[in-house]
Amino acid sequence: MGEEIQKTSNQKIANASGFTEQEVAIVKATVAKNTTNLELAYFLNVARDTELSPFNKEIWCYKDTKGNLIIFAGRDGFLKKAQRSVLWNGITSFSVHANDKFSMNIKDGKVIIEHSPDFNNPGALLGAYAIVKPKGCDLPTVEWATFKTFDKGYFVWKSHPDDMIKKVAEIHALKKAYGITVLQSEHDFKI
Repeated sequence: MGEEIQKTSNQKIANASGFTEQEVAIVKATVAKNTTNLELAYFLNVARDTELSPFNKEIWCYKDTKGNLIIFAGRDGFLKKAQRSVLWNGITSFSVHANDKFSMNIKDGKVIIEHSPDFNNPGALLGAYAIVKPKGCDLPTVEWATFKTFDKGYFVWKSHPDDMIKKVAEIHALKKAYGITVLQSEHDFKI
């Protein structure tokens, strides 16, 4: 009986969200684990409305310790959203190490970044910056992410720390510059 109810619920969710019944079951078992049918339906509708694919890991959801549903997008999901905008104008990002010559200042409402990386002897990773300037905007959105703040200390944070901290800076810059709401970055949460 329980399987029958679940199957009917998956069918209703599929009909309402535009996903197939099989896709609903796959999402529930992978990127939307432990969600109620109502939460799953909400998540799939956000995925559909943002045009991000849970199958390409562009969007997923997580329930925190308080039972709140949080919808995440990866850097590629935020980048995909921004690139669809008619205002898309590119993104620049770079990691900064202790031995680099680096300064970032705001003068007369303008951000001035001077960065000369020391590729031969970089030193400790300090953080990363990202610059996004949508077409028609007078000033760019500049984000700085400190490695110490965001370092999770596991998996790819150990093997590719420069890439990971750049992703954090890029996500923050893209969210602000393009007004991307509803979606969160996993880097801003302890999960």
